[in-house]
Amino acid sequence: MASQSSYELGRVPRTLVGVDALSGLGSALDFLAGADAVVIADPGVQATGYVERVVEALRPRNITVHLVPWGEPTVASVDAAARVVRDAGDPIVIGVGGGSAVDTAKQAAVVSTAAASIEAYLLCTQPLPGRRPIVAIPTTSGTGAEVTRTCIVADGTGRKLWTWGDEMLPDVVVLDPTAAATMPQSVTVGTGLDAFVHAIEACSSQRRNSIAAASAQRAMALVLTHLPRVANDGADLVSRQAMQEAAFLAGLAIDNCGTGVAHSIGHALGSLYHVPHGISVAVGLRAALEWNSSGEPDAYADASTALNCRVDEVPAMFATLCVAAGMAAAMTGLDKNLSVDDIADTMNAVENQPMLNNNARIIADSDRSMLAERTVGVWHRLRS
Repeated sequence: MASQSSYELGRVPRTLVGVDALSGLGSALDFLAGADAVVIADPGVQATGYVERVVEALRPRNITVHLVPWGEPTVASVDAAARVVRDAGDPIVIGVGGGSAVDTAKQAAVVSTAAASIEAYLLCTQPLPGRRPIVAIPTTSGTGAEVTRTCIVADGTGRKLWTWGDEMLPDVVVLDPTAAATMPQSVTVGTGLDAFVHAIEACSSQRRNSIAAASAQRAMALVLTHLPRVANDGADLVSRQAMQEAAFLAGLAIDNCGTGVAHSIGHALGSLYHVPHGISVAVGLRAALEWNSSGEPDAYADASTALNCRVDEVPAMFATLCVAAGMAAAMTGLDKNLSVDDIADTMNAVENQPMLNNNARIIADSDRSMLAERTVGVWHRLRS
């Protein structure tokens, strides 16, 4: 493990798990302040009918449903959601959907308690103003947004930035595998790979610790077994629940240990080319993992134990997982002309430096260029 004599772990929300989890939501909310509810969801989840199921579970509260635009949160979409929360009386804020909907809900619950835009709190430029009670109901299995204190948001220029604070950790989480069963295959694959990247980066990072590593190890083992299954059979509720548990465990790990260079690369791909997050960080890990693990093998001892292989076999194990899950097929339609120089520069942007600095292996400027070049090479191999 990293040389670390003391560390702190974040709170774990009350969590309801299983096919009947949604039925317990109403009673779980009786312990939270808030007579009303604002459900923040994405249009895809509404189209499946799952939002209606959530609304029924919330009655007899006064319920407002707010749909967020497609894509990752922006300053404009978070501020719009915050206005809905302010106008709702005394609400509990409930995010239903993928990481984008949950992140929007978390940020809206916080920024609604003051007059300023979420833009005032980007990159922790000032303390968060307060919070409304928060519930997270993820319909994807990968981001871990339901159990982290970090949220993603893009500014007006499209830069992929973040907000962070204890205020954004949900009070209640519902892991319902029937909700995850509504995901398209490409989303299943991308978010599932995201969970694996979270786990392996957390337990190899500079901030790694034994307790968080245990959750990361279990997350990796679950993804290795169950992601190929749900990628081939989306109705497999046993594997759907296992993937939700994996995403949750990996979320716990990154909330306490952070991420590394794969996320720096992934955020660069997201900012520059709007590549979906799960695919972008998986490409980043494919590009960096062999270099990382060969240079700092001790940092990957936990990963090798979880995957039941030698440290030098870990990169091949991840590549095999990507093939088994159908990563290349999930990238269909992502026709991007990547620039090595632009990727290398964006990896070092102020918003991405915490990930670079937390990486298992120290990264020099020349290493960024090399890793950006490897990223472009991985991209072309997967797209060919």
